[in-house]
Amino acid sequence: MKLSKYIQVAIGIIIGLVIASLGIFLYLKYVEFSTGNNLSDAITAIKAQGAMGKVITIGTIPNLLIFFLLLQLKKDMMAWGIIIATAILTLITVFV
Repeated sequence: MKLSKYIQVAIGIIIGLVIASLGIFLYLKYVEFSTGNNLSDAITAIKAQGAMGKVITIGTIPNLLIFFLLLQLKKDMMAWGIIIATAILTLITVFV
């Protein structure tokens, strides 16, 4: 069954946002582990430093790997969805 282009792009956007969220969570867990604080204290410290945009940027790095994986699997429209999700996260980073 072949999915339409729009559904493939929507799936790519969802994958991109979920993978970026997972990347952000893993980075926050790393910060939590390295500082010895709990997760809410780590988030509070990052917000106080004004570095939440940087955390979002670091969290989007796994999207790069997923993008190239989708290109290798010839899922070009899903790869476009990853690009759109990364653009959305970029806009969020600018305004955070």
